[in-house]
Amino acid sequence: MPDKRDYYEILGIDKNASKEEIKAAYRTLAKKFHPDLNKDNPKLAEEKFKEMSEAYEVLIDDNKRSRYDQYGRAGVASDFGKEGFTWQDFSHVSDLEDIFGHNIFSDFFGRGSVFSDFFGRRRWGVYEQPEEQIKRALVEITLEQAYRGVSAEVAIPRIEICESCGGNGAKSGTSSAVCSHCKGKGEVKQEQLQGFGRIIKIGACPVCKGRGKVIEHPCPTCHGNGQVQSFDKITVKIPPGVDNGTTLRISAGKDNSKLKEDVYVTISVQSHSIFQRKGSDIYLEKTIAFTEAALGTKVEVPILDGNAVMKIPPGTQTDTLFRLRGSGMPRLKDHGHGDQYVRVIVHTPKNLTKRQRVLLEEFESIEKGK
Repeated sequence: MPDKRDYYEILGIDKNASKEEIKAAYRTLAKKFHPDLNKDNPKLAEEKFKEMSEAYEVLIDDNKRSRYDQYGRAGVASDFGKEGFTWQDFSHVSDLEDIFGHNIFSDFFGRGSVFSDFFGRRRWGVYEQPEEQIKRALVEITLEQAYRGVSAEVAIPRIEICESCGGNGAKSGTSSAVCSHCKGKGEVKQEQLQGFGRIIKIGACPVCKGRGKVIEHPCPTCHGNGQVQSFDKITVKIPPGVDNGTTLRISAGKDNSKLKEDVYVTISVQSHSIFQRKGSDIYLEKTIAFTEAALGTKVEVPILDGNAVMKIPPGTQTDTLFRLRGSGMPRLKDHGHGDQYVRVIVHTPKNLTKRQRVLLEEFESIEKGK
């Protein structure tokens, strides 16, 4: 079996990287390997997501990072169970909520926590299943698709009891044992002297991670979690005019027989190479020759559903803004359209032929003689 990859290599950072650089690298990879953005192979994406989360768990923590730098993975092996890193070992959820803030990822997984569908709800380090789970998914589309509307295939994650172990997390033919460290309670007490008194802290057992039991031989299918993730693929009709962050509610029913509950699909609209969107309006820059600006002309400009001819009046200055009415994005509320604004950039030639120079010098002398 090949050796596991270096944590720094996984995140694509230097060994002297700062915490800010570690967070930035994780943010980039999180979007790249989000299962909803990798519909062709969501399981591989989830494995990548878990791998980089393990690297982040170690490198963002000064103590773990120091031990890893000295001894490699052996230096942090005691922080995880016998089966290695699992989602229950992830202890920096609040850090990651700071990383993602209120951008497009902030509500993907429901309950206000960026990663709550992966990790469940946490309290004092104890892993708990959410009281209620809101199914959410992400769909990334182009600006042209947002303009016209599109039908997109979405992979909806679903958690199931592992058939191999029946949900107990143990390998077939074995069973879990009561944790000897916490006596099956799942939590331990820590006493600290402070002044003339003492402080008692109750937290998750570091050995069993708050479960109260230890699995010596984890199930190879679910890796001791007792649950596995599968995906239901559904087709979502995205209406024209959706914006970045628009959330659509897909109701369970006869049109979506695979769904047992409603799903909230958040739209991510890709940035465009030439168009910039602001609400229902579209902005574009168009470069014209200085002679066209001086004499006036008609130019062809791209719009989202083709091309339009725009009149340039004589004497047009650079940065002049022209409006093409009704050529912007469809509006969801009133079914109208926004406008497209074209900012004109007047190009000044750098290299002139002799003939061009003579003519311009003649033009200059005429201007001075006015």
